[in-house]
Amino acid sequence: GRGGGFFVALEGDTLVGVFGLEGLNTAAAELRRMYVRRDRRRSGIAAHMLRWAEALCRDAGCRRLTLSTSELQQAALALYRKSGYRLVREEVSKAETNKAVAGLHRFHFEKELG
Repeated sequence: GRGGGFFVALEGDTLVGVFGLEGLNTAAAELRRMYVRRDRRRSGIAAHMLRWAEALCRDAGCRRLTLSTSELQQAALALYRKSGYRLVREEVSKAETNKAVAGLHRFHFEKELG
């Protein structure tokens, strides 16, 4: 396999956030499906999970973390920019799929973990 896993953030017994990592045994891991419970947003959980994901990558010897998000996720875009991620490419979806609305911008970011 490509190495990776699914991680959960808890407050007490309450699940407040989740994220996945793929490709931990490759040169560039990918952050997937980062989600914070709606009523716990804007409380620093996403930033905490992002730092945790970066630490997991470093521990695995992986030196770059990549991710993508859509223009609908303004808070996520702001977090990634503030956390040192650079925009590497932008795409506009051409067709409706079960994941993408036609005309929606998707932004791909990466960060060298050094």
